[in-house]
Amino acid sequence: MSLRVTKSDSRLLGAWRSDRRRTFRYFKPKVNCPARSLRKFRALLASSSSGGITTSTIPNWTDTKQHTRYDVLGSDAVSVVIRSRNELVGEDRLQQIHFDGDWYWVALPGGSICEFFRRVPPE
Repeated sequence: MSLRVTKSDSRLLGAWRSDRRRTFRYFKPKVNCPARSLRKFRALLASSSSGGITTSTIPNWTDTKQHTRYDVLGSDAVSVVIRSRNELVGEDRLQQIHFDGDWYWVALPGGSICEFFRRVPPE
C-alpha cells in the first residue's frame, strides 16, 4: 500500500449529509441502555457538510461551524487523513475519513460509533 501526501483530495469536495440509517446499521447500544436514551442519541446525529461548513441540528438547537482550513496530511485508496482546528478544545486534531462509494464515514470520539455521510448530488 502506498501513501500519498497531498495538499488536497477531490473526494472531499462537494456537499454531504449525515446518513442516520447507515450510521446506526451496525451500532449496538449497551444492554442496559433505556429505549428513551437511545431515541435521544439517534436524534443527535443529524448534520450536513458543504463547502467547508458543517451544520449540526439537534431539536431546538442548530450549530453551524465554518471550517476555514484543513490540511490533507495523507491519503490512500480508501481514506484521507486531515488536520483541522477544533475550536471546542482549542487545538488541532487529526481525523481519518474513510470513503465507500458515495459515502464517507468517520469514527466519533470514544470509538463506539462511526457516523456515515452521503454525497448530495449537485442541483
